[in-house]
Amino acid sequence: MQAAHDEVTAPRRPMSRFNRFFVHWLASPLGFLSGRAMLVRYQGRISGRQFRLPVNVSRYEDDYLISVGHFEAKTWWHNFTSPWPIELVRGPKTIRGSANVVLGSTGAGQRIAQDYFGRHHGAAKRAGLPRFWKGEPVTPEQLAAAAATKVFVLVTPER
Repeated sequence: MQAAHDEVTAPRRPMSRFNRFFVHWLASPLGFLSGRAMLVRYQGRISGRQFRLPVNVSRYEDDYLISVGHFEAKTWWHNFTSPWPIELVRGPKTIRGSANVVLGSTGAGQRIAQDYFGRHHGAAKRAGLPRFWKGEPVTPEQLAAAAATKVFVLVTPER
């Protein structure tokens, strides 16, 4: 997967004006008002460059979870195919830890997806599980198919 790293193979798209604003907002003292949004800071595994991007973060057990939206069009997450340092920032709070990719197609990814879809109804609906959170029965096959559409970055904070 080394060739898939964004800073090596993919041309860098300029960050949108909204994302540039949001990166600064999340790092500001008012960033704590941003709900689930946090700023991810990491060093590129190959280039050594510093990257910052806004993401939505949720809790998963004692860790933090980033669901990579449209993962097929994004490559930043490839830096975390094995554990790699990361920081999550919201306002004055910085969480340092190690991040690792969990593919939804794996057993661990399916367990994470089940929890994620149960708490994020829009994501469940987009993945073909429109009433999952209301207790509608889901077969293991349906869950596996929905989970396979997801890539998660699991952040374990330093303890």
